[in-house]
Amino acid sequence: MAVPVFCNSCLCEPRNPTPRFSLTSCGHVFCEICLQKGKKDECLVCRTACRTLVLSKQVSPDIQSLFMGVDVLCKKYSKEISQVSEFQEKHRKHLLTYHKQKV
Repeated sequence: MAVPVFCNSCLCEPRNPTPRFSLTSCGHVFCEICLQKGKKDECLVCRTACRTLVLSKQVSPDIQSLFMGVDVLCKKYSKEISQVSEFQEKHRKHLLTYHKQKV
């Protein structure tokens, strides 16, 4: 299940026609209407200087993963984690074999 997206200022959710949503570098999400009301390059919630990134299907997978359910992420990365674990285990065994033969 995906994490619901909503504006951290007015709490609106995506709808049709949908306002664009942006993610700030400080981790807040705003609809374009609220973003236009605030000061440029300043977060409406924490008032810190920030950059914004419009959320779309073209954003990087790292950003997209912020809005995926943890269950989906676990499934997505479990195979990769298993491969890394097996790789590291083979190298540990190889090193152990080397040291055993040396002794």
